[in-house]
Amino acid sequence: MDVFQLKLMSVEDRENVLQEALSIEEAAYMQPLGPEELAIKKDDLASAAILKAVIEDELSEIKKQYKDKIEPLRQKVSDAIEAIKNKGVEVKGKVYKLADYDNQMVHFVDPLGNVLNSRRMMPDERQFRITPSKAVNE
Repeated sequence: MDVFQLKLMSVEDRENVLQEALSIEEAAYMQPLGPEELAIKKDDLASAAILKAVIEDELSEIKKQYKDKIEPLRQKVSDAIEAIKNKGVEVKGKVYKLADYDNQMVHFVDPLGNVLNSRRMMPDERQFRITPSKAVNE
């Protein structure tokens, strides 16, 4: 018998021939689709792709909202780690440059009185003449 003629037989005749098989096994295989079935699958694909795109847009919007919530906390954690690592925080503000003529030093001091930096006086910062103090003039 020609096995390629099986699909042309009636359902009853085909079942009778198949009952005479050597064995029956379970297996995965590809079943060909007809033109109508193929058109239905294409419509299903288009619908699923559209729905997937809509859901992915919603997901990206939700991710963006959470990212906007997390970013300030991430920055706060980063600043705290940096402060702990350096044992201080960076501040922008006034720094006072004070001269110590006795020791020929210049000190940089913050408004709280913390000495930030000290260095030797440069030649143009040294006092070459003595000015009278207020107590002497009064």
